[in-house]
Amino acid sequence: MKVTAIIAEYNPFHKGHAYHLQTAKALTCADYMVIIMSGPFTQRGLPALTDKYTRTKASLQNGADLVLELPVPYATGSVEAFAQGAVSMLEALGCIDTLCFGSECGDLNALLPYARLFEEEPKDYRDLLKYHLRQGLSFPAARSKAAEEYLNYTSHVCVCSREDADCRPESDLLQHPNNILGIEYCRALLSRQSSIRPVTVRRASSGYHDTTMDTAFASASAIREAIAREGLSSAVKAQLPPHSFEALREAFQSCPPLTIDDFSPILFDRLLSLSSEELQAFQDVSPDLASRIENHRFQFTSVSAFAHLLKTKELTHSRITRSLCHILLRLYQSDLDAWKAQGWPVYLRPLGFRESASPLLSAIKQRSASPLLVKAADAPYLLTPTGLALFEKDVQAAHICEIARVCRYNIPFAHAYTQSLVILP
Repeated sequence: MKVTAIIAEYNPFHKGHAYHLQTAKALTCADYMVIIMSGPFTQRGLPALTDKYTRTKASLQNGADLVLELPVPYATGSVEAFAQGAVSMLEALGCIDTLCFGSECGDLNALLPYARLFEEEPKDYRDLLKYHLRQGLSFPAARSKAAEEYLNYTSHVCVCSREDADCRPESDLLQHPNNILGIEYCRALLSRQSSIRPVTVRRASSGYHDTTMDTAFASASAIREAIAREGLSSAVKAQLPPHSFEALREAFQSCPPLTIDDFSPILFDRLLSLSSEELQAFQDVSPDLASRIENHRFQFTSVSAFAHLLKTKELTHSRITRSLCHILLRLYQSDLDAWKAQGWPVYLRPLGFRESASPLLSAIKQRSASPLLVKAADAPYLLTPTGLALFEKDVQAAHICEIARVCRYNIPFAHAYTQSLVILP
């Protein structure tokens, strides 16, 4: 039995995702496809366009066999936490042979040197990183510059001096988000000395941040923007597999989408009651960001406007929205540090599966290092204290989404314990 995994958000599930899933299955000769998927909030700190069960159904209808939820502290964490948490789940399953991810470069050999560098962090690289951070660059920009300088210098690609920047080739590999995420997946596998084999597929058509819809495979960002402007238009329909579009249409009728600004009252209340020192306790909230939040909080009008107000050269917009999401969800840095020290523990929470995947489920039950939590009510009895703490964060995140949805749309509150798995033939 060959099992291939994909780590995703599917926000929403579009034709590019279907292409990746089908290509990964063919490329790895997989019998089963397992998806590790974010829940109600994404890695950028924003609410997903639809609920996790709608996205699960779309992925199962397009070739997935099992979908598992990535715990929210990892799903909304930095790129490192996102990758490490997801890879930890794959390791815990005990039956994954291959991890297949999309990248802009499509070349695993180009990504692996960066993965080794970021995992080993030699002294010369750390010195370069510190230097560029002192120059006022954001961490992603400083890391990219330090990595390029270190790899060019140590690879001896030319016979010039180190100071002669003109003769050293520059790469834009670290300027592309899927390359960066792929590097972190490889790094996570290296750090765990995993037997899981990484495979990458070149990202087809539009880039991650492209906003054009006039292409074979529009990006998820472009599709979300189009939905925000014009709803489920013919242009949106053309970018989604038929099952995915229908699932989205049904979801919007009973469970309309949320934006980050729907959480503005809850977050504003949090910010008013917290000091700069207390704000620093949350995931990814640096002393500088905490100070800016405290100094500007009375200018708060909405989450999106506040994130724009807080942005600086050193603090990227994504970092800020992610940090604000952590404050909203009460995700603490001390908890994440403890989980990191424990090797990124996980629980295994299925969101849906195909009945035809029963051999895969049987293998997981026999080999998994973590319990399979099919019923939420069984969490206190099946999970370790650490696993239960992670699961309670997911329940809290789901309920905060429900509060926002009730307040905006006046629809009944859906308790996390009453949600049913998606099961397809």
